[in-house]
Amino acid sequence: MKYLSLSVFVVVLACNAPEKNPTKSLFNGADLSGWHVYNAGDVPSIWFVEDGLLTCDPEHEGEYGDLVTDFSFEGTYTLNCEWKVDSGGNSGIFLHVVEAESLAAPWMSGVEYQILDHSDTTNHNYGDPTRMSGAFYGFQELPDSVLYHQGGWNRTRIVVNDNLITFFLNGMQTAEMDLSTQEWRNAVANSKFAEYPEFGKSRRGKIALQAWKGRVQFRNIKLMQRH
Repeated sequence: MKYLSLSVFVVVLACNAPEKNPTKSLFNGADLSGWHVYNAGDVPSIWFVEDGLLTCDPEHEGEYGDLVTDFSFEGTYTLNCEWKVDSGGNSGIFLHVVEAESLAAPWMSGVEYQILDHSDTTNHNYGDPTRMSGAFYGFQELPDSVLYHQGGWNRTRIVVNDNLITFFLNGMQTAEMDLSTQEWRNAVANSKFAEYPEFGKSRRGKIALQAWKGRVQFRNIKLMQRH
């Protein structure tokens, strides 16, 4: 009986122990709880829920702007989501966004995972391979072998390990950058972001979804915080 009691006790402890890597859904499929328009708050906007999908449509009535999480994240975590864009669509996912009145948009502080319709890249990314879906926007070219689902759902995985950020598109690694290195600092100094002192500096911030051009939809937005 002592052995049985001990076994039951261990099972009870295991069932009640907190998960080491809990996964949190950032979108409930019903409304915009947990999100708001950058520097505008909880206002009617071009972001809304349609058929259970987080949707951005510039033709929709309401405030135009990027959508950001209410909370900030830091340390080590993995962000997973699925997305699709209409023809000519251009969007992105920003990390470590600092929301402040002195910063007009998330891209002034947060680094970007590019989301783009690949059917017409000449007119909205100027043929730049650092602006294709899955690319580390403006800094790393997308590998030639990356699979992109034109007009369909694409899977994004972003792994943040403090300074090291790794991007995946449909299961394939597309970019990796260590934001603590001199290589990164040199790259920023030689880019259009050099004039924004907050860009890429923070290791704590909000996650933002970009409203730029065309219609884009997201689903299954989940974050796993690792300890």
